[in-house]
Amino acid sequence: MRRKFLHMMRDVRLLSQLRRRHFLWPAAIGVGLAAGYNAVLPLVISTTNVRPTVEHMLDAWSGGKSRISGNPEISFWPEPTLTLRSATIETTDGSSRKLAHIGSITATFSLFSAIDGTPALDDIRLIEPVVTLERRTDGTLNWQRPHWLSTPDTQAAEKDTPFGDVTVENGRLQIIDLVTNQTREFSGISGTVSWPSFTKQLSARLSGSLGGQTVAWTLECNEPLMLLTGRDAALKTSLSSAALSLSFEGNGNLSPAPTAAGRLQVSTASLQALAAWYKGKAAGALPDSGFSLSANVTSGKASLKLDELQVTLGGANATGILDIATPIDDTHRVEGTLAFDRIDLNGLQPFIDPLEPDELTQQLGDAFARSWRADVRLSAQEALIGPLRLEDLAAGVIIDHGRASIDVADSTYANGRLSGRLAASEEGLAGGGRLELVLKNADLAAALADFGFTGPVPTGRGNVNLDLTTEHPFWRAQVAEASGRIRLSLANGNLTGFDAIAFANLVRAGEFFSLAQASDGNFAFQTADIEASFGEGSARLNRALFAGQTGNLSVNGVIPYRSGSLALAGTYTDTLNAGQRLRFFVGGSWPNAVISPLSVLGEPN
Repeated sequence: MRRKFLHMMRDVRLLSQLRRRHFLWPAAIGVGLAAGYNAVLPLVISTTNVRPTVEHMLDAWSGGKSRISGNPEISFWPEPTLTLRSATIETTDGSSRKLAHIGSITATFSLFSAIDGTPALDDIRLIEPVVTLERRTDGTLNWQRPHWLSTPDTQAAEKDTPFGDVTVENGRLQIIDLVTNQTREFSGISGTVSWPSFTKQLSARLSGSLGGQTVAWTLECNEPLMLLTGRDAALKTSLSSAALSLSFEGNGNLSPAPTAAGRLQVSTASLQALAAWYKGKAAGALPDSGFSLSANVTSGKASLKLDELQVTLGGANATGILDIATPIDDTHRVEGTLAFDRIDLNGLQPFIDPLEPDELTQQLGDAFARSWRADVRLSAQEALIGPLRLEDLAAGVIIDHGRASIDVADSTYANGRLSGRLAASEEGLAGGGRLELVLKNADLAAALADFGFTGPVPTGRGNVNLDLTTEHPFWRAQVAEASGRIRLSLANGNLTGFDAIAFANLVRAGEFFSLAQASDGNFAFQTADIEASFGEGSARLNRALFAGQTGNLSVNGVIPYRSGSLALAGTYTDTLNAGQRLRFFVGGSWPNAVISPLSVLGEPN
């Protein structure tokens, strides 16, 4: 039994040895073939024409003159790969200025095409390319159009310039504008441009860093050669970053006067963040609110039309249409209509009137006001302007050679009809201007409450005419420096907080008293007429007449509203007491006025 067991163990060892030998031989043969593959193929494949082939490819792509410094390197594992180092593209105008530098170029290729030294390259990778795009003072670019963009024969160009999948790794794009002396740089650019042939779809997906933010850009075009040679082609493109999102889908071209027609969408979560990203520093001149725009865009040589426009800004949502024209020999124009569901101009105050306008904002504002004409019609279901809440607003914005105005054709305010005109100064709304308002058949109590008036105030329905001029923004505290006139006329109302009978008795008593002592009641009037002029920090009450069944009240004088004090003279005709005329003086401050009967002031000590 023991001898049989030993025989069995010996057979197992022999079988194991035979299996190891069957495995090692194929492995050894595979290693030998791989070594022979890498050793023999470099002797069979010539690299003499590789560098000129790639230089010709770069020349055809770029329209410049290419030069590769490094020697070609070929490896065959895991797939045939060509590597060329230090490629430079220069101008062909004789100046030999550098357009681009590529750290290294790698590409896969077919063995059969590489045997004669002209490998058909595939999966091309540009490692650390640095491209410089420069706009010269005469408006031309440092890059010339490659000849295939001027070739009407697509098939001829197809044979001359090979395209495929080009991958960019850690690239950099420098944009130099010699007209404005500004330089921008995109760094860390990576992605793929796929263009199998001139007749196939172009697809690009690239990302990089600009101003400290990652920016992603995509482009898809089914007829790229038409697009690049200045003819219309369908395309889809988008750009996105933390500060800005932009997309366009439609038709366009890249002619010297490019045009486009399609759907444009632009949005940002914060205008302040967008401006800070664009300028590279914090921007307080814009509101910290979101902005979005969506429209069907049609652009011409010197025109842009935004149809089916949808805009959201600072809590204001609008739809409409805008036509923008920028003719070379005429004034630039903006015309159109915008319909808002709600306008909150208070939320846009930093945009309209920045507390600390930066130089760029001021330059843009001045350039627009002086170089553009605008005629835009506005409508809104609701509009918030300072303390005013307007409904069913119909207005227009007009800008003409530095003059700007907002005309309110009609609106509902305080259950009445409001119309008016705000003409801005040549310094813009921040520099004040002239305000003219007409309010008809309105609830004056509601209007006065909006402005925070307290104490005896007239109620009832009536009309208000206001004409105001100021050198300061209308919504700032400096509005106290304004000058102008105001007139109110009312019918069948009340002077609230004014007990006419108690007031008359106190005046007859001949003692000083506080107006609050006659505030437990209302004075009913049939008509009221108030007119005042104001300027230099004080208001002159030219006339304030209240006519009622129990008496008539007349007041005039001066109100220095910087200090809130009063200096008024008045007369109350008491019809309940045979038309007795009671004369008095009003001093103190509003609403805590002090009444001095004239009889007291006239008596000797």
